[in-house]
Amino acid sequence: MTPRGLDRFAWAWPLGTVLALVGVWHLLVASGLVAGYLLPSPGKVMRAIARITGDGTLVTHLTPTLTASVVGWACGGLLATALAALVAEFRWVERSLLVHLLALQAIPKVALAPLVFLWLGFDIGGKVLLVTLICFFPVFANALAGFRSVDAGLLDLMRASGAGRWHTWRHVKLPATLPALFAGLEVSVAFALIGCVVMEFVGATRGLGFVIQDASSTYDLPLSFAAIIVLGVIGTAGNALLRWARGWLLPWERAGRSPAPQGAAGG
Repeated sequence: MTPRGLDRFAWAWPLGTVLALVGVWHLLVASGLVAGYLLPSPGKVMRAIARITGDGTLVTHLTPTLTASVVGWACGGLLATALAALVAEFRWVERSLLVHLLALQAIPKVALAPLVFLWLGFDIGGKVLLVTLICFFPVFANALAGFRSVDAGLLDLMRASGAGRWHTWRHVKLPATLPALFAGLEVSVAFALIGCVVMEFVGATRGLGFVIQDASSTYDLPLSFAAIIVLGVIGTAGNALLRWARGWLLPWERAGRSPAPQGAAGG
């Protein structure tokens, strides 16, 4: 079978892995190696997912978690990209802000959750703020590395052609940075869900984090596992969507070449 033919069945590899893991999980519980009250069987978890889907509980709790995660992820990504561009472009911005941004990153964001809860409450505002803070640095670090790794030859070509700063940034620096930027955005998808769930642990009446916390307190492990699996599906879907967007926006990656400058005059 040709490599292209193998690519058509790329989905079969992760599916096979999942089925194997579920099989091992079932055998561990069915054989008694792991007690059922510690690890519910896959069947019980699937029934819990079906139950909360059928009675509307899933939609009720999924909506606030998904909304806060997406809004916070977008805010963190936009802020990080803008600051990375400024730090890379202007030396005075780097000298003024970079040390403070690194100090902010050193603070465990989870430790800020109780403070954010006190400041903004347990509504969407607090969750968005914590998710924004958690998602900021992975995107910032990758975007900054991308901006600083632009081919010096291309920059010299743009300067020799009389291109201005904005024209060079738009047509050379930004396209060259997109691969690193997308890498940071993909990493921050998982961080967004973590930040949102942590805030829902601290204090919330809706959300998947609340479901996990409430189910654990009543020893409803199938429901806890159901909510965790839903979070995993959300993270996987988010990364798949980003990979699709990356392939659409970065066609030169598929062709195995570097982006060419899209203009050499003006500015």
